[in-house]
Amino acid sequence: MKRLLAACAALALAGCATPTGVESRAAPPGRDCFHADAVNGYEYVDEHSVAVRVGANRRYILSTEWNARDLNWEHVIAIRSTTSWICTGAGLGVEIIGGEPRRHYPISSIARAPDQSPPPPGSR
Repeated sequence: MKRLLAACAALALAGCATPTGVESRAAPPGRDCFHADAVNGYEYVDEHSVAVRVGANRRYILSTEWNARDLNWEHVIAIRSTTSWICTGAGLGVEIIGGEPRRHYPISSIARAPDQSPPPPGSR
C-alpha cells in the first residue's frame, strides 16, 4: 500500500512539472530580452537596420546583412526566433519576414536603442 501511495504522489508531482519544451515566461537573468509576440511596430532605420518597438517605450535595433530597404513595408512584417526569447547580442536564430513574395532577413545582431526623450514643451 505504501508503494502505491508513493507512486501516486510521484505521478501527481510529475503532473505539476513544466512540460518538456515549454520555456518559462521569465526573461533569462541578466539579459535584455523580449518575446516576438510583444513587438508592436517596425521601422526602417537604414539599409542594414530595422527598429522594432516593444511595449510603450522600448526599441531594439536589428541588424542584417541584407538590404532592409528591399523589405516590402506595405505588407505584413513579422519577427521569428528559434527560441522564445529574443535577446540583445548576436541575432542567431532570429529573422524578419515580410513582403510579397515573402522574404527572410536573417538578423546578425540586436541592440537596445537609446531611449527617445520627448521634445521639450513649446519646441517643434
